[in-house]
Amino acid sequence: MSTRLAPQRIGVDETRELSPRKDEARHLVHPAHGASPNTPVIKAQRNFRRWLMAIALIAGVGYYGSLRKPLGPDAGTWFHAPAATSRDGNDTLRIGTFNIHGAKGTDGARSLERIARTLRGLDFAGLNEVHGSLPGYRDDQAASLGAALGMSWLYAPSEERWWCDQFGNGALSNLAIMSWQRIPLPRVYGKSFRNALLVRAEHQGRPLNLVVTHIDRSDDRERAEQLRTVGELFLALEAPAILLGDLNTGADEPALRKLLDTPGVHDPLGEQLGVDAPRRIDWILVRGLETVDAGHVWNGASDHPHVWAELAWPAE
Repeated sequence: MSTRLAPQRIGVDETRELSPRKDEARHLVHPAHGASPNTPVIKAQRNFRRWLMAIALIAGVGYYGSLRKPLGPDAGTWFHAPAATSRDGNDTLRIGTFNIHGAKGTDGARSLERIARTLRGLDFAGLNEVHGSLPGYRDDQAASLGAALGMSWLYAPSEERWWCDQFGNGALSNLAIMSWQRIPLPRVYGKSFRNALLVRAEHQGRPLNLVVTHIDRSDDRERAEQLRTVGELFLALEAPAILLGDLNTGADEPALRKLLDTPGVHDPLGEQLGVDAPRRIDWILVRGLETVDAGHVWNGASDHPHVWAELAWPAE
């Protein structure tokens, strides 16, 4: 006779001993049902992707900030800060043009003080390659030079970069300003944006027109078109009219030769120095005024010379 064993009941306490507790079960998940034995590798990959995204974002913002963006036209009726001194009682008019190269001299050092010393004694100065104020700084270079010389000033930026009006022309004046206009120049092929600053001022109670400009040189087609635009503006203005600036064009080039050969257009430096006049790209051209004196100054304050002229109203 066989004996059958009756099934034994396991008590509640014993069951708890055989089954893992809930808090322990959380740590006993099989790899196929959740956690992977390569969890540190996955975390490293996620961190790497985050770093890549951050670097790409920073690079994108940096690239966008480095792009040159044009600034449009503008106009007004006065320069900033009235001039502290004036030569309006003088019979002659002293003007100058200076590509200040961001105040960087041939020695590699930047010094607005040297630029100011070079410009002292002028009634009006046209400036090229003027830098604007950087984020966190208040004054652009035209403002700093105006304060140093006691002259009214205007900054005429042509392009924006790094979220500021980074680069352009400027003017300093001891003359009464009647009006000014910032005129963008055509740009299709070149790298940077350029403009012309048209100023209407008074000397001895009589009006005169001044144009300050800087022509691009990165593409000959662009250079010729910008020079033609500026030249036509200069010739269309009521005399007396003065064109000042870095034209990036020599006297032997057809585009400028045509302008120099126009009846009534004078080159004060060429008239004073004759065959000794240096080959140059910085110019002062005049209509309706007579040359008293002219010269150029190479002093290392910039990689360009300062060209100046003393002019007089024609005898009636």
